[in-house]
Amino acid sequence: MQRQASTAISDLVLALSGMWGFREVQSEDVDVDHRFAKWWFMLVTMAAALGVVRFGVLMPNHHATVERYHNNFSWLSRAIGIPCLAAEICSIAGHPTISQGFLISAVGTFIASSLRSQHKDRLTDLVGALGILSIIALSFAGGRTMLGVGGVLVAAGGVAGQGGAGRWVGLSRVDILHYCLAGANVCIARGIVE
Repeated sequence: MQRQASTAISDLVLALSGMWGFREVQSEDVDVDHRFAKWWFMLVTMAAALGVVRFGVLMPNHHATVERYHNNFSWLSRAIGIPCLAAEICSIAGHPTISQGFLISAVGTFIASSLRSQHKDRLTDLVGALGILSIIALSFAGGRTMLGVGGVLVAAGGVAGQGGAGRWVGLSRVDILHYCLAGANVCIARGIVE
């Protein structure tokens, strides 16, 4: 249990961007909710906040528990957060059926994980990839460049963070993932409210 300051800092940046994004998509118009995007921001914020505690070793007596919760919320961000974000973008783009499909896929992924299926990670990766590709395609096709850039940053972070170990351009792969997701949060929040 060694302190990883750079990862704790990148998680802090990600948590702050998630909180900012959640607040940014709040609307004064009672007919506009953006509730699916809020799920993305909430789950990412929870995972990142737990990452700050985990990698900063802020609760050494509870490190194993914090690590478990961090891993769980990181997985929930992928399994539930990305489909919810894709559902929000599909809804904004005027595709309610596809939006509902992403919400159903999130539930299916969650059920598959609770059944201890050996296909849990594959299903999570497939749903996530389809969600990110849909976000990128629908955003750029609809002229919502900020949303599209946010989707590209989520994809880039996923590629950079694949495997988690190692360094690239002087940063750990996990830190690159966190910074890409933080940038994505800013672009997505701005793109949703534009």
